[in-house]
This record gives sequence, structure tokens and C-alpha cells, in this order.
Amino acid sequence: MKLSKKLIAVPAIALAAGIGLAACGSSGATSPTTHPSMATAGATISLLSTPRESPAQASPDRSLPPGVTVVDIANVIQRLDWSPNGNLLAVLTSGGTFGTGRADIFDLAGRLVTSFDAFDMAWVDDTRLMTIVVSPEDTAHGTATVHSIDGTASDSVPGTFGGMLGNGHGSVALVAPDVPSDTPRPESFRIWSNGNLGPIITGLGTPIRWSLDGTLLALMQTKDSGVAGVFERDHAAMYSVGGPIPGTLRVVKLPEEVVTVSHPLADIRVSTYFSPDGGRLATSAGLVLDLRDGVSTQVPGLGDQGGSVEGWHSGGLVTVGQDGRVSLWTPTGTTAIPNAFDWAFFGPNEEDVATLAAATDAPTAPALAVVRRAGGSVSILLNLGWSVVTWSADGICFMTTGTIDAQLIDNRLLRVELPAG
Repeated sequence: MKLSKKLIAVPAIALAAGIGLAACGSSGATSPTTHPSMATAGATISLLSTPRESPAQASPDRSLPPGVTVVDIANVIQRLDWSPNGNLLAVLTSGGTFGTGRADIFDLAGRLVTSFDAFDMAWVDDTRLMTIVVSPEDTAHGTATVHSIDGTASDSVPGTFGGMLGNGHGSVALVAPDVPSDTPRPESFRIWSNGNLGPIITGLGTPIRWSLDGTLLALMQTKDSGVAGVFERDHAAMYSVGGPIPGTLRVVKLPEEVVTVSHPLADIRVSTYFSPDGGRLATSAGLVLDLRDGVSTQVPGLGDQGGSVEGWHSGGLVTVGQDGRVSLWTPTGTTAIPNAFDWAFFGPNEEDVATLAAATDAPTAPALAVVRRAGGSVSILLNLGWSVVTWSADGICFMTTGTIDAQLIDNRLLRVELPAG
């Protein structure tokens, strides 16, 4: 969650249970997004005044298959975050100069609603977005503002911070600035909740993931408290560090600040995933913690042996094995997903899945993906090294960063709509 000093390539494999993602064309309430936002906090930010053409207003590109349209075009699209009720999609993009960027807010039809200056962002609730702005000369100290989407209010958060993680239920964990120092300092954060900034919390680690209901917070603490916790989204920085980084994974119940689970890790360079019911927490290395009794289980064949956990699905944990095969794991067995290698993303319904058309050894080049829903399918080109994907709650709408040219790695945001049948 640390504010990155370089552009971060989102991992090529991104999977989810489809819980809390927006329905294209629907207005029903859903649970919070499965990918909580991360950003920083402080001064007032105004709406961008520079007029821009919204790609969503243009006619669909003729080179794209039916049902596929270009929603947004930017230098680098870093993250897609649905509002908690699923009615709006926030698209975080980086600018031409490091430290700059914006948050574009789109409605369900793909129309641009508004934009804010942003180096990072986090949904506070259905109508408010918190953004962070930094100076290109000092990206460690960010200032954040809470914006109402209709532009009627803009409230600054006092102080400067090194990162933040929102739960979509009105609370945001704000992390202290990460400043290099010869003097070790403990990792610390504060909870901002509906306008109130709580006291500094130390000794637990750095926030990395909220549970879907916003009551549990996973934190990572390094063995050397003088080294700041690794932000889960900063994958490039995470894996560029040589050698394992030992530490402790904790789960804290808020607002009581009660530690429910504390588990040592030989290497904290992992991603974490809460189960939809909040009863378990899995790491990408294959460790599964039962948060009710603290019992741990290791998924066979993952971790040091290669392969990884990539999220939760209604059928179990989504894993990618050493052979690149995508499977669903439960304590009673493993089920391989047909025709799914290296990359897959599951939607909310049983037949909602996007997969690569074939296994590939080119992790960043454009590759053909097939999006399937209820017997229908469409093929699109994805830039695997920068793929950011999400399904809507009803599975009709699949959003991804992709390309319309097999020879280029551009960064268009594509909207794929597949009606049932």
C-alpha cells in the first residue's frame, strides 16, 4: 500500500468471486467491491477544469467486435473501483509526469460523470471519493480530500500520509508517510471515519486489505519495524526486493482494535484475500487462515513450489498451478477450469469467466482473451502485463484494459456487454 515511486504493472492474473461489482444498467445495492481502494490524504482538490473529450461519447470503434466499446483512454490505467452500491466506476489513471493523474468517474452506461486530480483514490461510500495528490518532487507526503461526486462539497483531511485503504463503508485507513531514515520507526496508521480522524495506531503493521463488510482489517508487519510494510498494490516494488522479508500477518477487528489472528510469515511479499463471508483469509502463497479458530492450512503445490492463489470463487479458492492451469481448490479436492491457463477472471454467475484463448510465454504482449457468459462469447485483445479487469454484479458487463491493435500495447478501457443467451 505504500505510494509507489514508479508505475505499477497489475499482475496478469486477476480473479474474484464477483461479489460487490456493479451491474450494467441496474441500480440495486450490492456489497462492497472486492478490490478496496488505496490512496493518501490532506488538502482540498478541485474538479479538473481542463476540458477533455470522453471516449465513451464517441461511436464504437469499427475494429472491435459487437458489444465491445472503448470507454476511456489514458497514459496508464492503474485501477478500476466500483462504488459500494455498484452504480459508478472510478478509473484511476496516471499522468504524463510521475506524481500526476486523475480519477475518472463513469456511470453504468460508460458515460463520464466527473473527474478529480488524483495520484490515488478510494471510495468512502456511494457518493464520496477520497483522492490523494502528491508533488512530483515528494510522493511520500500525500494530501487527501473527500469529494462529493456531484461536486457540492470538498473536505480536506488534516495532515500528510504515505498511503490509504478505504473500506467503502465510510472508513479509510491512513498510513504515516514512508520517509527513509537511519532511525527505525514503527509502522503506524490512523482510521478516518466519516469526517473524524482517529488516534495513531502503532505496533500492528501496515493495512493491506479490508474484509467485504468493512469490519476486519488485515495488516502486515515486517520483522524489522524500521522497514515500512509493503503495500499490496505495489507489486513491482514488492517483488524487486531480493531475498525473503519475514514478518507477521494480523487481522484486527474494528473499531474495537482487537487482534483476532496473528500469524508469522517467512516472507511478507504476498497478496491477501478475505473470503466472501469474512471467515477466512488466504495469501497468494497458499496459506489459508480460519479467522474463527486461527487454524492454518497450506494449499498443496503452491508457494515456494510455484503457482499461487489468486482470489475466491463460489466454488473455492482460485489457484494457478506450476503448469499454469487455473483451478478451484477446496479442502476436499481441486477442480481444473477447462481451457483456462495463465490468466482467468470469474464473474458472479457460474458461466461468467474470461480466459486466455491459449497458454502464452509472453507475459506483457497483447494476447487473445475470450469472455464467456450464459452461452455467449466474444474475443478481445488484452495487454497481460497491464491487465485490470472487473465484472458487473449481474455478469452482463466485463470491463478491462486492452487494445484494438495486436501490435501495440496501448491502454484503452474496454467495455464488453454480453446479454444472456
